[in-house]
Amino acid sequence: TLNRRQPYAVSKKAGHQTSAESWGTGRAVARIPRVRGGGTHRSGQAAYGNMCRGGRMFAPTKIWRKWHRKINVNQKRYALCSAIAASGIPSLVMSKGHMVNEIPEMPLVVSDKVQEYTKTKEAVALLRKLRAWSDVQKVYKSRRFRAGKGKMRNRRRTAKLGPLVIYG
Repeated sequence: TLNRRQPYAVSKKAGHQTSAESWGTGRAVARIPRVRGGGTHRSGQAAYGNMCRGGRMFAPTKIWRKWHRKINVNQKRYALCSAIAASGIPSLVMSKGHMVNEIPEMPLVVSDKVQEYTKTKEAVALLRKLRAWSDVQKVYKSRRFRAGKGKMRNRRRTAKLGPLVIYG
């Protein structure tokens, strides 16, 4: 997930889109820059500083932050092989929360005929026959609304992960 991150940053101009200058000393006010002019509430208000209303943030975020993590190719390959090997050990698969108690063997290999299925009904029938349907039902039961702001950001629901189907 680390390498899926998208860069974000505040606008370069944010907090500085006003003409402001400090009033200097001797006016019994802080030396922070103040908006010029008159005739509006904004004039005379402090500007630019990170402590000011309408000012810029402290250390504005930049897009050249280190968003991604590099991993050695050999390490990546090793991890992939380890993951595939682990998928054949029922105790490890169950520790990840999958319902594999009734499945005849791990990993479960089926014939190439399965790739010709075009209807969901057929796939469901196969999963029921192989006694892997309980893992799918676990997903149905776990569907719920996400906590927090993600609901507003197109990440409304969360659910557990079901069986992984690999074909090749």
